[in-house]
Amino acid sequence: MSKTVIVGAGINGLLLGALLAHDGDEVLLFEKKRTVGGRAFLLERDGFILDYGVHLTRFGPASSLAKIMRYLGSEVAFQPMGKSYLMDTDGEMKLFPTSPAGIFRSELFSFREKLRILGLLFKIKRGKYNNLMKISLEEWMQQNDITGGLRKYFELVSASVMVCPFVEKTSAGEMFRNINRVLQSGHSAEYPAEGWKPIHQALISEIEKRGKVYRKAKVDRVIIRKGVATGVTVGGKKYVADRVVLNMPVQEIFSVVPERSCRKEYVNLCKNLLPTSGVFVDIALKRNISEIDGLLYSASPAAYGIITSNICRAVAPPGSQLLTMFYPVSLKDVTGLKNIKKSIEELWIAVKSFFPEIEKDILWKREAALKMIDGVQVNVDQTEEQRPGSTVPDVQNLYLVGDSIAAPGAGGDVGNESVPITFEKMTGKRI
Repeated sequence: MSKTVIVGAGINGLLLGALLAHDGDEVLLFEKKRTVGGRAFLLERDGFILDYGVHLTRFGPASSLAKIMRYLGSEVAFQPMGKSYLMDTDGEMKLFPTSPAGIFRSELFSFREKLRILGLLFKIKRGKYNNLMKISLEEWMQQNDITGGLRKYFELVSASVMVCPFVEKTSAGEMFRNINRVLQSGHSAEYPAEGWKPIHQALISEIEKRGKVYRKAKVDRVIIRKGVATGVTVGGKKYVADRVVLNMPVQEIFSVVPERSCRKEYVNLCKNLLPTSGVFVDIALKRNISEIDGLLYSASPAAYGIITSNICRAVAPPGSQLLTMFYPVSLKDVTGLKNIKKSIEELWIAVKSFFPEIEKDILWKREAALKMIDGVQVNVDQTEEQRPGSTVPDVQNLYLVGDSIAAPGAGGDVGNESVPITFEKMTGKRI
């Protein structure tokens, strides 16, 4: 039996740890905070269960998360989204199409645009645009004369699917590769039918059959001897292991790994990776204010959200609702109190565009600004092939997992997709 140490109990560390434990490893997982789940940790308050922002799972039963849970014998059911809506700049709420079938019912497009976008989606499904990795979405739209409702549609897809509202930065190829997979799989963004809590519990239970999850246990450093990772120290205590996994943003790995262990080019690659950033608000509501069970899009600002309790009843008490809205912004926009306040004020404009009188129905709210939502912004300079892989080149038995390494997708998808990649690299087994 091998012993594996995992640094960081974010969702991807839990997933990888459960896979390794299921296949016979003794897994020791160290988390510096008192909660597990990372940026998807759960907060329970007054009968509400909040995750940290909008945590949908793209591809639902066809996702890596679903495949991993199935492999572990803990099948997860997913709830598809209902109809999504856009609050447009003209103050009108319009159907926002999340499938080809919704295009002709939407007032977002002119008739000519409807015909054109169906043609574009057909080409995307065939993979025609998958190789445009170094072309920005802005460049592609200019080259193809994308204007009007079509442009607005692609801008909002960039903000939500890619967690990047900056079309001059978004990799067109990466975005189209994501849309291609949605069209191929027939599954868009879905939510765990019973919420995230049972998933966390199942993963921890699997790990603790042979190992342990340590909370409030900050790893001081990775022990490296003659270019080989042999364990970690935590609070001055040494934990020996056959291999070590870092489930943390690659920008931060050199807080526990000596820089001298790696070549300078690799250190710079990791440290200079740009994350996604944003602000969000969770709103606990004393009554039902809407039956919408799809995404809520705002054109200005380019924000989106969900009434989570309309999709998963388990996250709010009967008769109450839980609403989350998220606004992806630049790193600068969440740096400094003045900028954070401005970003949150803009987000509330999006919330109140849908629900002008929401204040009177709020039980409580949680506002947050995060410099790092996901470890990587999938822009033209940070496509999958340009990011660090699942192994650290200069250190044997040291692995990486999470949403900042070379794995398909965007946003949280990158992290989930990284798990089977790292698992295969460590064990030679495919999920």
